[in-house]
Amino acid sequence: MSNSMDEFDLIEEEDNEICGEDSEKLTEIYKLAMKLLKLLEDLKSVELKESASLMLIRELVGEDKVLIGLASKMLQDISLGYEGENYVS
Repeated sequence: MSNSMDEFDLIEEEDNEICGEDSEKLTEIYKLAMKLLKLLEDLKSVELKESASLMLIRELVGEDKVLIGLASKMLQDISLGYEGENYVS
């Protein structure tokens, strides 16, 4: 988890235009996401993990065409074994 936190800190440092309120929201989103991932890891059923993961993706991307494209690209890269891709627009 510390590796992810380092990445989060870098993103926060790179984007100096984030105002204080947005920064607080981003921090809270990150904390909740880490908690959700921990809960997903703790599920014993692979089918439940898959279902919950897909449900989260659907909720996150909604009808946003850009997020749908980004999620599709990330999943494709993951399945092909590409690491370290930059998905920031």
